[in-house]
Amino acid sequence: MDIHQTIKERKSVRRYRPDPVPAEKLDAVLDAIRLAPSGRNAQP
Repeated sequence: MDIHQTIKERKSVRRYRPDPVPAEKLDAVLDAIRLAPSGRNAQP
């Protein structure tokens, strides 16, 4: 998908589903955050 099309078709989410996030998905997200680059590798 083209980035311009993606931006045009984006939606704001105002309501969230009540079911909990599975631990393995949460761990994957937190791992990605931990590995993301930071300014001057400060890793705050």
